[in-house]
Amino acid sequence: MLGVRLKPEEEDRLARHARELGRTKSAIVREWIVEKLDRETTDALVARAAARIAAADRGRRDDGGERLDRWLDALDAEDGGYDWGSEGPPG
Repeated sequence: MLGVRLKPEEEDRLARHARELGRTKSAIVREWIVEKLDRETTDALVARAAARIAAADRGRRDDGGERLDRWLDALDAEDGGYDWGSEGPPG
């Protein structure tokens, strides 16, 4: 059970809205509260997922490019260290 005090003008707006919809004020407020709670839950899940993605992205970038450098060094070792340029190796 929940009791909510509203300012008189807010109570009047809610009463008018309820009359227009043909529903009770309690039903309308209950629906609004549930929708708000659902949105808050969804927002929290999205925020946590975004934080995890951002942390993963930072982890990939925080090595200062060392992984890329190691990969390029390995490629150089495989091809004798030649830089063939955009044309590729000689045919």
